[in-house]
Amino acid sequence: MKRWWLFLFFGLALAQGALDAREALRLALAQNPTYQNAREALQTAQLELEALRADPSTLILPLTQAEHALALAEVQAKAAALSLLEEVLSAYTALAEAQGQEAVLLKKKALQERYLAVARAKRQAGNATELEVIQAEAALRQAEEDLKAALALRPARVKALEAALGIAVDEPRLAPLPEPQALGTELEALREGLEERLPALVQARQNLALAELEVRLADNDYTPRLTLEKARANLESARRALANALAQAEANLESAYAQAQAAWGQVELARENRKAAERSLENAQKAFAAGTLSQVQLLEAEVALAEADFALLQAKNAYLRALAALSVAAGVDLTGLLEVE
Repeated sequence: MKRWWLFLFFGLALAQGALDAREALRLALAQNPTYQNAREALQTAQLELEALRADPSTLILPLTQAEHALALAEVQAKAAALSLLEEVLSAYTALAEAQGQEAVLLKKKALQERYLAVARAKRQAGNATELEVIQAEAALRQAEEDLKAALALRPARVKALEAALGIAVDEPRLAPLPEPQALGTELEALREGLEERLPALVQARQNLALAELEVRLADNDYTPRLTLEKARANLESARRALANALAQAEANLESAYAQAQAAWGQVELARENRKAAERSLENAQKAFAAGTLSQVQLLEAEVALAEADFALLQAKNAYLRALAALSVAAGVDLTGLLEVE
């Protein structure tokens, strides 16, 4: 029933002409096969543990292993949701940029058409050379090719979004993503509890706990000494493996955090550039109205603002993707978009 309502909600969103990122994530959580496999593995682990607990003949080692399997499956399901968040946002923003780029390239093509018209008019008046016309024609052809190439990439972007959602869709118009905010979480706060949130660390800790249990079970008068020595060797190996896994996880976290901070800096820079382009256009409009600026120069200012808008869109999307990558590295959603029951 839940999936039926999701399909209805998704269909209504597309019928209205726009798809929201949260709607896309809800659909992906209901349909994406990789995430569904993780959920099914969690349910299986729950059933297996219940069965072992209900059996009075169950020994401590298989019971502990089943408890570990359930704990790991829970963390893996959460990690799968975060990976899906990253996948959906990557596909969503890539398609959004493809759609946004088309508008910019259309404006640039119009500007090149205007340049060519001016060059031809000046040549007709004897104020431009044939070479200038040829160069303007070449620039227009390049603008047309850029637009054609951008349009050719769109089907692949739609396919990537379909793969993330787990369902085929016609190319939707995408709603704007939420306005990004600076990351308000410190790196040290993300380090806390990392061993409980990342599957690799949870598994390494479980391996260590099992190795400790095996040593305890073998440290007696009725177990061969070689078995105890092997258990102790496995214990030392498990300790080293956990230390290595933790060091790698912390390095990944630090790198992802630094990339997110750098991406936010690009957002702030793009916002300033966009404000400057907007002011330039306002000045150009006033100058054009006063008769001191040509129509071509006004069109140039309009194109510059369109390019600044697109650059800001790219910066925002890059920051959101960096937050999604940081979420995977930290084991917790930092985008505020993920809704998991």
